[in-house]
Amino acid sequence: MPPRATTIVDPRFASELRRLRDARSLSLRQLATAVNYGKSLIHQLEAGQTKPTVDVAARLDEALTARGALAGLVIDAPEGDGRLAYATAHPQRVDRATTVAFAGLLAGYRRLEDAIGSGPIMGSVRAHLETVTSLLRHAPSGVRPCLVDVAAQWAQFAGWLCTARGEERAATIWNARALHWATEAGNTDLIATVLSFQGHQAELRHDLPAMIELSREARRDQTVNAALRAYCAGQEARGLAMAGAASADVLTRLSEASDLQAQAAEEPLSPWGYWYTPSFFAVQQGSVLRYLGVTDNRANDRALELLTAGVAGVSEEASGAEWHGRNLVHLAVAQAQAGDAAAARETLAAADAIALAAASRELAREVAETVHHLRLSATP
Repeated sequence: MPPRATTIVDPRFASELRRLRDARSLSLRQLATAVNYGKSLIHQLEAGQTKPTVDVAARLDEALTARGALAGLVIDAPEGDGRLAYATAHPQRVDRATTVAFAGLLAGYRRLEDAIGSGPIMGSVRAHLETVTSLLRHAPSGVRPCLVDVAAQWAQFAGWLCTARGEERAATIWNARALHWATEAGNTDLIATVLSFQGHQAELRHDLPAMIELSREARRDQTVNAALRAYCAGQEARGLAMAGAASADVLTRLSEASDLQAQAAEEPLSPWGYWYTPSFFAVQQGSVLRYLGVTDNRANDRALELLTAGVAGVSEEASGAEWHGRNLVHLAVAQAQAGDAAAARETLAAADAIALAAASRELAREVAETVHHLRLSATP
């Protein structure tokens, strides 16, 4: 018998359920009918008066097409050796609750990476991925659809970590596996996310045609979450700017990104898209305009404004992440182009400190290249 478990519910469950129901324009009665529960139970769940079970959360996810957003907030925390350890030892007995537990574990690692970077968690993530992959080979047919979706999310996260660490070959392997599993799961948002990350990989190796085309392909499906399509349009715009495309073409893509960002405010985010915040999009738009700012002072002024605001909006918990370090590099370039070399040096020093703390060779390389390109000395 698997170990007994106690249900742990994230405090955000009640408000998230209400937000998702409102976003779908469903009444309490309509949602209750869809999940075959009483109206009073839905009301109690939204009021935080009743604790949901994993099965209830999964049913609500299905009715609200929330792709596991609610189930990820409800985890059975087993006693003894733990549900995950039990599943590892008995892969043929993996169940839906185990899948939810792995999804919750992944959410924790995402937040941890925001705080401390990829280096300290890389080994643990690889170990968990081996477990998920093994479970997938033995999963009962009724569980595999859920588990393969979670496996795709783990693989996508591993691809992201490897990219951040400059491990190009490993990133390519994990992104390809994530794309394969996401396709099997029919998860169009995750497919688009992986394509966009492959576009980011192309950017880092300076393959701008691939960066542009992958970003464009990632947003082709109009059913994909608007926030993700906004990100892809912004990434495409940056690729065009880096490739020296006409300013009008770059600004057209940025306008499309802004329109999609506004649309995204009305849609729920995927569990792996929580970082699509106003600060994030401000940085992305600024990172595009700083390329135009090489020859256009007005564009650079706007880039400096957006990058400064976006960087300032990053939470203290995420201030040690590698992606924040890359944002600082964009800000330093805009500062240097505005003639403020002292500010650029200070900003790059902060980015280099993040690279050191996170053991990120990729970010350290980017900082060094930027210092050389801007011809910034160590002192004023």
